[in-house]
Amino acid sequence: QWLFHTRWPNGFHCTRCGHDTSTQMSPRTLSTCSKSASQASSTSGTLFHKTKTPLLKWFWLIFRMATSKTGVSIAEMQREVEIKDYKTIWVMADKIRKAMADRDAQYTLAGLVEIDESFYGPSTSHTRGRGAENKAKLIIAVSVWTDEDGEEKPGFAHAFVADDASAETIGSILQRLGVPDDEITPLINAIRSDGWQSYQAVAKGFGLVHHRVILSDPKDAMKLLPWTHQLIANAKSVFSGPHRGVSAKHLQSYLSEVCYRFNRRFWHRQAFHRLLTACVSTTTVTRNELLAHT
Repeated sequence: QWLFHTRWPNGFHCTRCGHDTSTQMSPRTLSTCSKSASQASSTSGTLFHKTKTPLLKWFWLIFRMATSKTGVSIAEMQREVEIKDYKTIWVMADKIRKAMADRDAQYTLAGLVEIDESFYGPSTSHTRGRGAENKAKLIIAVSVWTDEDGEEKPGFAHAFVADDASAETIGSILQRLGVPDDEITPLINAIRSDGWQSYQAVAKGFGLVHHRVILSDPKDAMKLLPWTHQLIANAKSVFSGPHRGVSAKHLQSYLSEVCYRFNRRFWHRQAFHRLLTACVSTTTVTRNELLAHT
């Protein structure tokens, strides 16, 4: 019923003949036009398209992924919603993460943006930071605003897996987030970083104000670049907690999940409904397409 009213908020409308009355075939999600007898599915064109899993199990998984601050274990959810095949619920969860990523992709950053890199994964060397080997590189960007009391607050955040931390890569990311070529006045007007040469080059190239913080000690990063490091800490806690580690192939998907919840941390009561709407508003991806990357 929720899907039906979300799909047709003003009542059923047949795309073939324009008729506005139908009968529903319970327990399926099909609506049959009373005039032309053509059938329309409430799930078609959504994340649930052609699913064989009961919608109640989908909704319960969406609820848990939307409201759990640290993410949920897929193995635990397999037992909770009583799904026999682990790959089935893994695909369901990854489809939900796609809906999260698709929804967040609609939002850009503005004003001052704090930006920094991090590294995730095992390393064969003892080198930390930019010299680390065999680790995935993450670029994290958080918009920052100041409240009435002059206190800084984090706004929207994005995080990306990147091949490198070059000026070209960082510039491309900033263009996606709020410095497009066709904007006379970019949404982003300043960046704050640790002064790495790539950030300096990008700031100069885009004409952005560059607030450079000096890190005499790596431990100072949490104080001087607090919001990017808070998101990094949240992500690593999720990766090592319920998921017991995340492979490099799926790291971006899990990063998107962390960012999605971070960006909606003040809307906890609306979290379930917002994620449901995101799942209805995005197209599906097949099981074979997802498993092809494992």
